[in-house]
Amino acid sequence: MNALWTSPLGPTALLLGGGGLLLTLHRRLSPQLRQRLPTALVLLGMAAWLLLRLQPQSAGQWWLWQAPLGLETALGVQWDDWSWLTGWLIFLAALAALILPRRISRPGAIPPRFWIPILLAASLLAISSATWSALLAAWAIMLFFTGVLAGSPSANAPKAWTFLLLAGLFLLTTPLFNGNNSLLITLGANALNLQAQLLLILAATILIGIYPFHSWLTSTDRRPEGAQLALQLIPALAAIHLLSRFQLPLLGSFSWIALGIAGLLGSALAAWTAPEEQRAWTYVVINRATWVILAISLSRDAGLGRWLFPMTMLAVSVIIWALITTLGKGRWLRWLALLFLIGFPLTPGFVLNITIAQLANTVLGFPGWILTLLAQTLLVATLLRPIASQISIDAPYLSSAGRLRWMLTLILIFGLWWGAFPAALARTAGVVSAGGYASALAQMRTAGALSGWATLLAPLLLGWLLSRRQLFSGVEAWQKRISDIATLNWFYDLLEATLHYLTLSLGFAADILDGAGQFGWVLLALLILWLFTR
Repeated sequence: MNALWTSPLGPTALLLGGGGLLLTLHRRLSPQLRQRLPTALVLLGMAAWLLLRLQPQSAGQWWLWQAPLGLETALGVQWDDWSWLTGWLIFLAALAALILPRRISRPGAIPPRFWIPILLAASLLAISSATWSALLAAWAIMLFFTGVLAGSPSANAPKAWTFLLLAGLFLLTTPLFNGNNSLLITLGANALNLQAQLLLILAATILIGIYPFHSWLTSTDRRPEGAQLALQLIPALAAIHLLSRFQLPLLGSFSWIALGIAGLLGSALAAWTAPEEQRAWTYVVINRATWVILAISLSRDAGLGRWLFPMTMLAVSVIIWALITTLGKGRWLRWLALLFLIGFPLTPGFVLNITIAQLANTVLGFPGWILTLLAQTLLVATLLRPIASQISIDAPYLSSAGRLRWMLTLILIFGLWWGAFPAALARTAGVVSAGGYASALAQMRTAGALSGWATLLAPLLLGWLLSRRQLFSGVEAWQKRISDIATLNWFYDLLEATLHYLTLSLGFAADILDGAGQFGWVLLALLILWLFTR
Protein backbone atom coordinates (compact mmCIF):
# COMPACT_ATOMS: atom_id res chain seq x y z
CA MET A 1 0.00 0.00 0.00
CA ASN A 2 2.93 2.33 0.64
CA ALA A 3 3.71 2.20 -3.10
CA LEU A 4 0.74 4.49 -3.75
CA TRP A 5 2.61 7.45 -2.29
CA THR A 6 6.26 6.34 -2.45
CA SER A 7 6.46 5.20 -6.08
CA PRO A 8 5.79 7.24 -9.24
CA LEU A 9 3.87 4.26 -10.58
CA GLY A 10 1.46 4.31 -7.63
CA PRO A 11 -0.96 7.02 -8.89
CA THR A 12 -0.72 5.61 -12.41
CA ALA A 13 -1.60 2.09 -11.29
CA LEU A 14 -4.42 3.46 -9.14
CA LEU A 15 -5.95 5.30 -12.10
CA LEU A 16 -5.48 2.36 -14.49
CA GLY A 17 -6.97 -0.16 -12.10
CA GLY A 18 -9.82 2.05 -10.98
CA GLY A 19 -10.55 3.22 -14.51
CA GLY A 20 -10.66 -0.34 -15.82
CA LEU A 21 -12.99 -1.37 -13.00
CA LEU A 22 -15.32 1.56 -13.76
CA LEU A 23 -15.38 0.65 -17.45
CA THR A 24 -16.33 -2.92 -16.54
CA LEU A 25 -19.09 -1.99 -14.11
CA HIS A 26 -20.45 1.22 -15.65
CA ARG A 27 -23.70 -0.43 -16.84
CA ARG A 28 -24.56 -1.50 -13.29
CA LEU A 29 -23.96 1.91 -11.72
CA SER A 30 -26.71 4.37 -10.90
CA PRO A 31 -26.70 7.79 -12.67
CA GLN A 32 -25.41 9.45 -9.49
CA LEU A 33 -22.49 7.03 -9.19
CA ARG A 34 -21.67 7.46 -12.87
CA GLN A 35 -21.21 11.16 -12.21
CA ARG A 36 -19.31 10.87 -8.93
CA LEU A 37 -17.05 7.82 -9.17
CA PRO A 38 -14.73 9.03 -12.01
CA THR A 39 -14.30 12.36 -10.22
CA ALA A 40 -13.63 10.59 -6.91
CA LEU A 41 -11.03 8.38 -8.61
CA VAL A 42 -9.20 11.39 -10.07
CA LEU A 43 -9.28 13.15 -6.69
CA LEU A 44 -7.80 10.05 -5.08
CA GLY A 45 -5.07 9.99 -7.72
CA MET A 46 -4.39 13.69 -7.06
CA ALA A 47 -3.95 12.96 -3.38
CA ALA A 48 -1.48 10.16 -4.16
CA TRP A 49 0.40 12.46 -6.56
CA LEU A 50 0.55 15.19 -3.91
CA LEU A 51 1.95 12.77 -1.33
CA LEU A 52 4.51 11.63 -3.89
CA ARG A 53 5.94 15.17 -3.80
CA LEU A 54 6.92 14.55 -0.19
CA GLN A 55 8.96 11.45 -1.13
CA PRO A 56 11.79 12.73 -3.39
CA GLN A 57 14.12 9.91 -2.34
CA SER A 58 11.98 7.41 -4.28
CA ALA A 59 12.69 9.01 -7.65
CA GLY A 60 14.38 6.99 -10.36
CA GLN A 61 13.13 3.44 -10.23
CA TRP A 62 14.28 1.12 -13.00
CA TRP A 63 13.22 -2.23 -14.37
CA LEU A 64 14.88 -4.42 -16.98
CA TRP A 65 12.70 -6.53 -19.20
CA GLN A 66 13.99 -9.38 -21.36
CA ALA A 67 12.17 -9.18 -24.67
CA PRO A 68 11.47 -12.28 -26.82
CA LEU A 69 14.05 -13.58 -29.32
CA GLY A 70 16.92 -12.48 -27.11
CA LEU A 71 16.34 -8.75 -27.67
CA GLU A 72 17.08 -6.58 -24.68
CA THR A 73 15.30 -3.34 -23.90
CA ALA A 74 15.04 -1.23 -20.78
CA LEU A 75 11.83 -0.03 -19.23
CA GLY A 76 12.39 2.77 -16.74
CA VAL A 77 10.51 5.44 -14.82
CA GLN A 78 12.06 8.79 -14.02
CA TRP A 79 10.44 11.11 -11.48
CA ASP A 80 11.56 14.59 -10.43
CA ASP A 81 10.08 17.94 -9.47
CA TRP A 82 9.60 18.92 -13.11
CA SER A 83 7.58 15.78 -13.80
CA TRP A 84 5.56 16.38 -10.64
CA LEU A 85 4.55 19.90 -11.74
CA THR A 86 3.50 18.70 -15.19
CA GLY A 87 1.50 15.88 -13.64
CA TRP A 88 -0.19 18.27 -11.23
CA LEU A 89 -1.27 20.52 -14.10
CA ILE A 90 -2.56 17.48 -15.98
CA PHE A 91 -4.55 16.44 -12.90
CA LEU A 92 -6.14 19.92 -12.76
CA ALA A 93 -7.10 19.69 -16.43
CA ALA A 94 -8.63 16.22 -15.94
CA LEU A 95 -10.59 17.39 -12.90
CA ALA A 96 -11.95 20.36 -14.86
CA ALA A 97 -12.96 18.06 -17.74
CA LEU A 98 -14.89 15.84 -15.31
CA ILE A 99 -16.65 18.74 -13.59
CA LEU A 100 -17.59 20.54 -16.80
CA PRO A 101 -20.95 19.43 -18.23
CA ARG A 102 -21.22 17.25 -21.32
CA ARG A 103 -24.12 15.99 -23.35
CA ILE A 104 -25.64 12.66 -22.35
CA SER A 105 -24.01 9.87 -24.36
CA ARG A 106 -25.88 7.55 -26.68
CA PRO A 107 -27.85 4.72 -25.04
CA GLY A 108 -25.56 1.77 -24.45
CA ALA A 109 -22.37 3.74 -25.11
CA ILE A 110 -19.69 4.23 -22.47
CA PRO A 111 -19.86 7.80 -21.12
CA PRO A 112 -16.76 9.83 -22.09
CA ARG A 113 -15.99 10.62 -18.45
CA PHE A 114 -15.13 6.94 -17.85
CA TRP A 115 -12.23 7.15 -20.32
CA ILE A 116 -10.64 10.19 -18.63
CA PRO A 117 -8.89 8.33 -15.74
CA ILE A 118 -7.16 5.99 -18.19
CA LEU A 119 -6.12 8.91 -20.44
CA LEU A 120 -4.79 10.62 -17.33
CA ALA A 121 -2.84 7.51 -16.32
CA ALA A 122 -1.29 7.19 -19.79
CA SER A 123 -0.26 10.85 -19.72
CA LEU A 124 1.39 10.43 -16.31
CA LEU A 125 3.24 7.39 -17.61
CA ALA A 126 4.41 9.35 -20.66
CA ILE A 127 5.87 12.21 -18.62
CA SER A 128 7.63 9.83 -16.22
CA SER A 129 9.07 7.45 -18.83
CA ALA A 130 12.85 7.33 -18.73
CA THR A 131 13.54 5.18 -21.80
CA TRP A 132 12.31 5.17 -25.37
CA SER A 133 10.62 1.79 -24.96
CA ALA A 134 8.52 2.99 -22.03
CA LEU A 135 7.76 6.29 -23.76
CA LEU A 136 6.57 4.69 -26.99
CA ALA A 137 4.25 2.33 -25.13
CA ALA A 138 2.78 5.15 -23.01
CA TRP A 139 2.53 7.42 -26.06
CA ALA A 140 0.53 4.81 -28.00
CA ILE A 141 -1.92 4.32 -25.10
CA MET A 142 -2.30 8.07 -24.68
CA LEU A 143 -2.95 8.57 -28.39
CA PHE A 144 -5.57 5.83 -28.42
CA PHE A 145 -7.64 7.28 -25.60
CA THR A 146 -7.13 10.80 -26.95
CA GLY A 147 -8.65 9.58 -30.20
CA VAL A 148 -11.56 8.01 -28.35
CA LEU A 149 -12.38 11.33 -26.69
CA ALA A 150 -11.39 13.73 -29.50
CA GLY A 151 -13.34 11.73 -32.06
CA SER A 152 -16.62 12.41 -30.27
CA PRO A 153 -18.90 13.28 -32.05
CA SER A 154 -18.26 10.62 -34.65
CA ALA A 155 -18.15 13.11 -37.52
CA ASN A 156 -14.75 14.27 -36.25
CA ALA A 157 -13.38 10.76 -35.71
CA PRO A 158 -11.68 10.14 -39.11
CA LYS A 159 -9.73 13.38 -39.03
CA ALA A 160 -8.80 12.97 -35.35
CA TRP A 161 -7.54 9.43 -35.83
CA THR A 162 -5.57 10.40 -38.95
CA PHE A 163 -3.62 13.12 -37.17
CA LEU A 164 -3.08 11.04 -34.05
CA LEU A 165 -1.76 8.13 -36.08
CA LEU A 166 0.69 10.51 -37.72
CA ALA A 167 1.81 11.74 -34.29
CA GLY A 168 2.38 8.15 -33.23
CA LEU A 169 4.25 7.31 -36.43
CA PHE A 170 6.54 10.33 -36.13
CA LEU A 171 7.52 9.53 -32.54
CA LEU A 172 7.92 5.82 -33.32
CA THR A 173 10.43 6.59 -36.08
CA THR A 174 12.33 9.25 -34.08
CA PRO A 175 14.74 6.83 -32.33
CA LEU A 176 15.12 4.81 -35.54
CA PHE A 177 16.50 7.88 -37.32
CA ASN A 178 18.89 8.59 -34.44
CA GLY A 179 21.17 5.60 -34.84
CA ASN A 180 21.40 2.03 -33.62
CA ASN A 181 20.50 0.99 -30.07
CA SER A 182 18.48 4.15 -29.46
CA LEU A 183 15.81 2.16 -27.67
CA LEU A 184 18.36 1.21 -24.99
CA ILE A 185 19.34 4.82 -24.24
CA THR A 186 17.64 6.94 -21.61
CA LEU A 187 15.66 9.93 -22.82
CA GLY A 188 17.77 13.02 -23.25
CA ALA A 189 21.03 11.12 -22.70
CA ASN A 190 22.17 11.56 -26.29
CA ALA A 191 21.79 14.40 -28.73
CA LEU A 192 19.22 14.00 -31.48
CA ASN A 193 20.27 14.50 -35.07
CA LEU A 194 18.39 16.85 -37.37
CA GLN A 195 15.99 14.23 -38.74
CA ALA A 196 15.11 12.93 -35.27
CA GLN A 197 14.54 16.48 -34.00
CA LEU A 198 12.14 17.19 -36.86
CA LEU A 199 10.14 14.01 -36.26
CA LEU A 200 9.97 14.62 -32.49
CA ILE A 201 8.80 18.22 -32.95
CA LEU A 202 6.16 17.18 -35.49
CA ALA A 203 4.84 14.45 -33.20
CA ALA A 204 4.56 16.88 -30.27
CA THR A 205 3.12 19.84 -32.20
CA ILE A 206 0.36 17.68 -33.68
CA LEU A 207 -0.65 16.58 -30.21
CA ILE A 208 -0.40 20.13 -28.85
CA GLY A 209 -2.66 21.23 -31.68
CA ILE A 210 -0.82 24.32 -32.82
CA TYR A 211 -1.80 25.99 -36.07
CA PRO A 212 -1.57 24.62 -38.82
CA PHE A 213 -1.61 21.13 -37.21
CA HIS A 214 -4.95 21.87 -35.54
CA SER A 215 -7.57 20.48 -37.86
CA TRP A 216 -8.24 17.34 -35.79
CA LEU A 217 -9.36 19.49 -32.84
CA THR A 218 -12.13 21.29 -34.68
CA SER A 219 -15.54 19.83 -35.43
CA THR A 220 -18.51 20.93 -37.49
CA ASP A 221 -20.95 19.49 -34.93
CA ARG A 222 -22.22 21.60 -32.07
CA ARG A 223 -21.01 20.34 -28.71
CA PRO A 224 -20.22 21.71 -25.24
CA GLU A 225 -16.70 22.98 -25.85
CA GLY A 226 -15.69 23.50 -22.21
CA ALA A 227 -15.01 19.84 -21.41
CA GLN A 228 -13.46 19.27 -24.83
CA LEU A 229 -11.02 22.15 -24.34
CA ALA A 230 -9.93 20.78 -20.96
CA LEU A 231 -9.47 17.31 -22.45
CA GLN A 232 -7.34 18.74 -25.25
CA LEU A 233 -5.00 20.12 -22.60
CA ILE A 234 -4.10 16.72 -21.10
CA PRO A 235 -2.08 15.29 -24.04
CA ALA A 236 -0.83 18.77 -24.96
CA LEU A 237 0.91 19.20 -21.60
CA ALA A 238 2.44 15.72 -21.91
CA ALA A 239 3.76 16.66 -25.38
CA ILE A 240 5.29 19.92 -24.12
CA HIS A 241 6.93 18.00 -21.29
CA LEU A 242 8.39 15.58 -23.84
CA LEU A 243 9.94 18.43 -25.82
CA SER A 244 11.45 19.90 -22.66
CA ARG A 245 13.50 16.76 -22.07
CA PHE A 246 15.65 17.24 -25.17
CA GLN A 247 17.97 19.87 -26.54
CA LEU A 248 16.23 20.94 -29.76
CA PRO A 249 18.18 23.61 -31.67
CA LEU A 250 15.83 23.10 -34.62
CA LEU A 251 12.96 24.52 -32.54
CA GLY A 252 14.75 27.88 -32.38
CA SER A 253 15.51 28.08 -36.09
CA PHE A 254 14.22 30.90 -38.28
CA SER A 255 11.84 28.55 -40.11
CA TRP A 256 10.02 27.48 -36.95
CA ILE A 257 9.82 31.06 -35.69
CA ALA A 258 8.35 32.19 -39.04
CA LEU A 259 5.88 29.29 -38.94
CA GLY A 260 4.90 30.25 -35.38
CA ILE A 261 4.23 33.87 -36.33
CA ALA A 262 2.16 32.80 -39.36
CA GLY A 263 0.27 30.28 -37.22
CA LEU A 264 -0.41 32.88 -34.53
CA LEU A 265 -1.89 35.27 -37.08
CA GLY A 266 -3.85 32.57 -38.90
CA SER A 267 -5.42 31.13 -35.75
CA ALA A 268 -6.30 34.61 -34.44
CA LEU A 269 -7.96 35.44 -37.76
CA ALA A 270 -9.87 32.15 -37.67
CA ALA A 271 -11.08 32.87 -34.13
CA TRP A 272 -12.08 36.46 -34.94
CA THR A 273 -14.01 35.60 -38.11
CA ALA A 274 -15.63 32.41 -36.77
CA PRO A 275 -19.40 32.76 -37.36
CA GLU A 276 -20.17 30.43 -34.43
CA GLU A 277 -19.11 31.15 -30.88
CA GLN A 278 -18.24 27.51 -30.13
CA ARG A 279 -15.78 27.38 -33.02
CA ALA A 280 -14.16 30.61 -31.83
CA TRP A 281 -13.64 29.08 -28.38
CA THR A 282 -11.58 26.26 -29.90
CA TYR A 283 -9.46 28.59 -32.02
CA VAL A 284 -8.68 30.72 -28.98
CA VAL A 285 -7.02 27.68 -27.38
CA ILE A 286 -5.25 26.80 -30.65
CA ASN A 287 -3.95 30.37 -30.80
CA ARG A 288 -2.60 30.24 -27.23
CA ALA A 289 -0.89 26.91 -27.89
CA THR A 290 0.79 28.46 -30.94
CA TRP A 291 1.78 31.49 -28.86
CA VAL A 292 3.42 29.24 -26.28
CA ILE A 293 5.47 27.36 -28.89
CA LEU A 294 6.53 30.66 -30.49
CA ALA A 295 7.69 32.00 -27.11
CA ILE A 296 9.63 28.77 -26.48
CA SER A 297 11.32 29.10 -29.88
CA LEU A 298 12.37 32.69 -29.11
CA SER A 299 13.53 32.01 -25.56
CA ARG A 300 17.25 32.32 -24.87
CA ASP A 301 17.12 30.15 -21.77
CA ALA A 302 18.84 26.82 -22.34
CA GLY A 303 17.42 25.02 -19.29
CA LEU A 304 14.02 23.98 -18.05
CA GLY A 305 13.23 27.63 -17.32
CA ARG A 306 12.59 27.95 -21.04
CA TRP A 307 9.52 25.73 -20.63
CA LEU A 308 8.36 26.63 -17.13
CA PHE A 309 6.26 29.75 -17.66
CA PRO A 310 4.88 28.81 -21.13
CA MET A 311 3.60 25.43 -19.95
CA THR A 312 2.13 26.84 -16.74
CA MET A 313 0.50 29.72 -18.62
CA LEU A 314 -1.11 27.37 -21.13
CA ALA A 315 -2.47 25.06 -18.44
CA VAL A 316 -3.89 27.77 -16.17
CA SER A 317 -5.35 29.98 -18.90
CA VAL A 318 -6.99 27.15 -20.87
CA ILE A 319 -8.62 25.70 -17.75
CA ILE A 320 -9.96 29.15 -16.84
CA TRP A 321 -11.19 29.64 -20.41
CA ALA A 322 -12.89 26.24 -20.44
CA LEU A 323 -14.68 26.99 -17.17
CA ILE A 324 -15.77 30.46 -18.23
CA THR A 325 -17.28 29.25 -21.51
CA THR A 326 -19.76 27.26 -19.42
CA LEU A 327 -20.28 29.43 -16.33
CA GLY A 328 -22.18 32.28 -17.96
CA LYS A 329 -22.25 35.37 -20.10
CA GLY A 330 -20.88 37.85 -17.56
CA ARG A 331 -18.51 40.28 -19.25
CA TRP A 332 -16.27 40.41 -16.18
CA LEU A 333 -15.60 36.70 -16.72
CA ARG A 334 -14.34 37.49 -20.21
CA TRP A 335 -11.98 40.11 -18.78
CA LEU A 336 -10.77 37.62 -16.19
CA ALA A 337 -9.95 35.07 -18.86
CA LEU A 338 -8.35 37.79 -21.00
CA LEU A 339 -5.85 38.72 -18.29
CA PHE A 340 -4.52 35.17 -18.15
CA LEU A 341 -4.71 34.42 -21.88
CA ILE A 342 -2.68 37.47 -22.98
CA GLY A 343 -0.22 37.34 -20.07
CA PHE A 344 -1.09 40.34 -17.93
CA PRO A 345 1.28 41.20 -15.02
CA LEU A 346 0.90 38.94 -11.96
CA THR A 347 0.01 36.00 -14.23
CA PRO A 348 2.40 33.25 -15.43
CA GLY A 349 2.12 34.45 -19.04
CA PHE A 350 3.68 37.88 -18.53
CA VAL A 351 7.17 36.50 -19.20
CA LEU A 352 6.00 35.35 -22.63
CA ASN A 353 5.33 38.95 -23.66
CA ILE A 354 8.89 39.87 -22.70
CA THR A 355 10.18 36.97 -24.79
CA ILE A 356 8.02 37.84 -27.81
CA ALA A 357 9.17 41.47 -27.56
CA GLN A 358 12.68 40.37 -28.58
CA LEU A 359 11.42 40.34 -32.17
CA ALA A 360 11.28 44.15 -32.11
CA ASN A 361 15.03 44.42 -31.47
CA THR A 362 16.18 43.05 -34.83
CA VAL A 363 15.64 44.18 -38.39
CA LEU A 364 14.39 40.77 -39.55
CA GLY A 365 12.23 40.26 -36.47
CA PHE A 366 10.48 43.66 -36.49
CA PRO A 367 7.94 42.73 -39.23
CA GLY A 368 7.20 39.54 -37.30
CA TRP A 369 6.65 41.61 -34.16
CA ILE A 370 4.12 43.79 -36.00
CA LEU A 371 2.29 40.66 -37.20
CA THR A 372 2.32 39.33 -33.63
CA LEU A 373 0.71 42.56 -32.39
CA LEU A 374 -1.96 42.21 -35.10
CA ALA A 375 -2.66 38.62 -34.04
CA GLN A 376 -2.90 39.64 -30.39
CA THR A 377 -5.30 42.45 -31.32
CA LEU A 378 -7.62 40.06 -33.16
CA LEU A 379 -7.52 37.65 -30.21
CA VAL A 380 -8.45 40.40 -27.73
CA ALA A 381 -11.32 41.45 -29.99
CA THR A 382 -12.52 37.84 -30.08
CA LEU A 383 -12.38 37.48 -26.32
CA LEU A 384 -14.24 40.72 -25.61
CA ARG A 385 -17.00 40.51 -28.18
CA PRO A 386 -20.47 39.72 -26.80
CA ILE A 387 -21.48 36.07 -26.62
CA ALA A 388 -24.10 35.40 -29.26
CA SER A 389 -25.37 32.09 -27.92
CA GLN A 390 -24.47 29.13 -25.78
CA ILE A 391 -25.15 25.43 -26.22
CA SER A 392 -28.09 24.25 -24.22
CA ILE A 393 -27.07 21.62 -21.68
CA ASP A 394 -29.31 18.95 -20.26
CA ALA A 395 -30.94 19.70 -16.91
CA PRO A 396 -29.11 17.02 -14.84
CA TYR A 397 -25.84 18.80 -15.53
CA LEU A 398 -26.97 22.27 -14.47
CA SER A 399 -26.37 21.35 -10.83
CA SER A 400 -22.59 21.45 -11.43
CA ALA A 401 -22.46 25.28 -11.37
CA GLY A 402 -21.31 25.29 -7.74
CA ARG A 403 -18.48 22.85 -8.46
CA LEU A 404 -17.45 24.92 -11.47
CA ARG A 405 -17.12 28.02 -9.28
CA TRP A 406 -15.04 26.08 -6.77
CA MET A 407 -12.81 24.81 -9.57
CA LEU A 408 -12.45 28.33 -10.97
CA THR A 409 -11.48 29.62 -7.52
CA LEU A 410 -8.88 26.85 -7.13
CA ILE A 411 -7.22 27.48 -10.49
CA LEU A 412 -7.26 31.24 -9.91
CA ILE A 413 -5.43 30.73 -6.62
CA PHE A 414 -2.72 28.70 -8.36
CA GLY A 415 -2.51 31.15 -11.27
CA LEU A 416 -2.21 34.27 -9.12
CA TRP A 417 0.18 32.59 -6.69
CA TRP A 418 2.53 31.44 -9.43
CA GLY A 419 2.19 34.76 -11.27
CA ALA A 420 2.85 36.98 -8.25
CA PHE A 421 5.60 34.72 -6.86
CA PRO A 422 7.39 33.13 -9.86
CA ALA A 423 10.22 31.99 -7.57
CA ALA A 424 7.69 29.72 -5.82
CA LEU A 425 6.77 28.21 -9.19
CA ALA A 426 10.44 27.68 -9.98
CA ARG A 427 11.00 25.94 -6.63
CA THR A 428 7.97 23.72 -7.23
CA ALA A 429 9.42 22.63 -10.57
CA GLY A 430 12.97 22.30 -9.26
CA VAL A 431 14.16 25.02 -11.66
CA VAL A 432 16.70 27.70 -10.83
CA SER A 433 15.00 30.88 -12.03
CA ALA A 434 16.98 33.74 -13.54
CA GLY A 435 17.46 36.81 -11.40
CA GLY A 436 15.37 38.99 -13.69
CA TYR A 437 12.40 36.62 -13.34
CA ALA A 438 12.72 35.87 -9.63
CA SER A 439 9.76 38.09 -8.70
CA ALA A 440 6.81 39.77 -10.39
CA LEU A 441 8.34 43.22 -9.83
CA ALA A 442 11.60 42.05 -11.39
CA GLN A 443 9.66 40.87 -14.43
CA MET A 444 7.95 44.26 -14.77
CA ARG A 445 11.29 46.06 -14.55
CA THR A 446 12.78 43.72 -17.15
CA ALA A 447 10.05 44.50 -19.70
CA GLY A 448 11.12 47.35 -21.95
CA ALA A 449 8.75 50.25 -22.43
CA LEU A 450 8.92 50.29 -26.24
CA SER A 451 8.81 46.54 -26.69
CA GLY A 452 7.69 44.51 -23.67
CA TRP A 453 4.89 46.79 -22.48
CA ALA A 454 3.90 47.74 -26.01
CA THR A 455 3.57 44.03 -26.86
CA LEU A 456 1.02 43.72 -24.07
CA LEU A 457 -0.86 47.04 -23.95
CA ALA A 458 -1.13 47.99 -27.63
CA PRO A 459 -3.15 44.88 -28.63
CA LEU A 460 -5.23 45.24 -25.48
CA LEU A 461 -6.32 48.78 -26.39
CA LEU A 462 -6.77 48.14 -30.11
CA GLY A 463 -8.60 44.86 -29.51
CA TRP A 464 -10.99 46.54 -27.07
CA LEU A 465 -11.80 49.21 -29.68
CA LEU A 466 -12.23 46.57 -32.38
CA SER A 467 -14.60 44.51 -30.22
CA ARG A 468 -16.97 47.48 -29.88
CA ARG A 469 -17.64 47.64 -33.63
CA GLN A 470 -19.73 45.19 -35.63
CA LEU A 471 -17.51 44.99 -38.70
CA PHE A 472 -19.33 42.03 -40.23
CA SER A 473 -22.84 43.40 -39.90
CA GLY A 474 -24.45 42.92 -43.32
CA VAL A 475 -21.39 41.26 -44.85
CA GLU A 476 -21.67 37.84 -43.23
CA ALA A 477 -20.81 36.20 -46.56
CA TRP A 478 -17.38 37.83 -46.50
CA GLN A 479 -16.95 36.76 -42.89
CA LYS A 480 -17.62 33.14 -43.85
CA ARG A 481 -15.17 33.30 -46.75
CA ILE A 482 -12.41 34.70 -44.58
CA SER A 483 -13.15 32.08 -41.94
CA ASP A 484 -13.06 29.25 -44.49
CA ILE A 485 -9.64 30.42 -45.68
CA ALA A 486 -8.18 30.99 -42.21
CA THR A 487 -9.30 27.65 -40.80
CA LEU A 488 -7.38 25.81 -43.57
CA ASN A 489 -10.25 23.38 -44.08
CA TRP A 490 -9.89 23.88 -47.82
CA PHE A 491 -6.24 22.82 -47.64
CA TYR A 492 -7.00 19.61 -45.77
CA ASP A 493 -9.91 18.84 -48.10
CA LEU A 494 -7.58 19.31 -51.07
CA LEU A 495 -4.95 17.11 -49.43
CA GLU A 496 -7.55 14.44 -48.70
CA ALA A 497 -8.79 14.49 -52.30
CA THR A 498 -5.21 14.30 -53.61
CA LEU A 499 -4.39 11.31 -51.42
CA HIS A 500 -7.67 9.65 -52.43
CA TYR A 501 -6.95 9.86 -56.15
CA LEU A 502 -3.32 8.91 -55.60
CA THR A 503 -4.48 5.78 -53.80
CA LEU A 504 -6.85 4.94 -56.65
CA SER A 505 -4.06 5.45 -59.18
CA LEU A 506 -1.67 3.22 -57.26
CA GLY A 507 -4.36 0.57 -56.90
CA PHE A 508 -5.11 0.66 -60.61
CA ALA A 509 -1.40 0.40 -61.44
CA ALA A 510 -1.04 -2.52 -59.03
CA ASP A 511 -3.98 -4.29 -60.67
CA ILE A 512 -2.37 -3.90 -64.09
CA LEU A 513 1.11 -4.96 -63.07
CA ASP A 514 0.40 -7.60 -60.51
CA GLY A 515 -3.12 -8.31 -59.42
CA ALA A 516 -5.68 -8.73 -62.20
CA GLY A 517 -3.88 -10.17 -65.23
CA GLN A 518 -4.16 -7.09 -67.44
CA PHE A 519 -0.41 -6.91 -67.80
CA GLY A 520 -0.47 -9.83 -70.23
CA TRP A 521 -2.80 -7.94 -72.53
CA VAL A 522 -0.48 -4.92 -72.33
CA LEU A 523 2.47 -7.09 -73.40
CA LEU A 524 0.40 -8.57 -76.24
CA ALA A 525 -0.59 -5.10 -77.45
CA LEU A 526 3.06 -3.97 -77.35
CA LEU A 527 4.11 -7.08 -79.32
CA ILE A 528 1.48 -6.49 -82.03
CA LEU A 529 2.49 -2.81 -82.20
CA TRP A 530 6.12 -3.81 -82.60
CA LEU A 531 5.26 -6.25 -85.39
CA PHE A 532 3.28 -3.62 -87.31
CA THR A 533 6.03 -1.01 -87.02
CA ARG A 534 8.93 -3.20 -88.16
